[in-house]
Amino acid sequence: MFGKSSFINRIAKRTTAEVGNKPGVTKKKQWIHINEKIELLDTPGVLWPKFDSKEVSLNLAFTGSIKEDVLERTEVAFELLKFLLKNEREKLCSRYGLTKEYVENILNNDNEENFNIYEIMQEIGRKRGCIISGGNIDDEKVSRIILDEFKNGKLGSITIERV
Repeated sequence: MFGKSSFINRIAKRTTAEVGNKPGVTKKKQWIHINEKIELLDTPGVLWPKFDSKEVSLNLAFTGSIKEDVLERTEVAFELLKFLLKNEREKLCSRYGLTKEYVENILNNDNEENFNIYEIMQEIGRKRGCIISGGNIDDEKVSRIILDEFKNGKLGSITIERV
C-alpha cells in the first residue's frame, strides 16, 4: 500500500516527496518536477472529521489510513484479530504459529466471544515475546505487532471489505 507521495516518488524515479507508513507525513503543498512537460502537486491528505460507522473507522485504522491516536490501538488490533479469525484464519494461524485445533478449541469455549479472542491475542503475545513483569502480556506491544504486520502485508494479501 502506498499513498500520493510514494506514487509521486515512483513516477519521478527519485525521492522528492517525504513519505511514511502512516497518514499525515505530508504537511504542505509541494510541486514535483517530473520532466519538461509534467509537474505534480503533492498535498496533505484530507479525511472527514467524523466517521458514520464504527466499521468504516476500524477499516481505515486497520490499514493505517487514519492517525493511530484517533482510536485506541488495542481495540483496533482486537477488532482486526476478530476479523482475521473469521475471514482469514489460515493466514493468521500460519503467521503466528497457531494450530487450527488450538484456535477452534479457544473459539468453541463456553466463554464470551470477546474473552476467547483476547485469549488468542494473548497467545500471539506469548509467541512473540511480549511478556512483561509477572509473566503478563504487554497488550500494547502485541497490538502494535498485529497491526504493523497486517499493514506491511506480512499476513499476505487480504481484502477487508467484502462484496
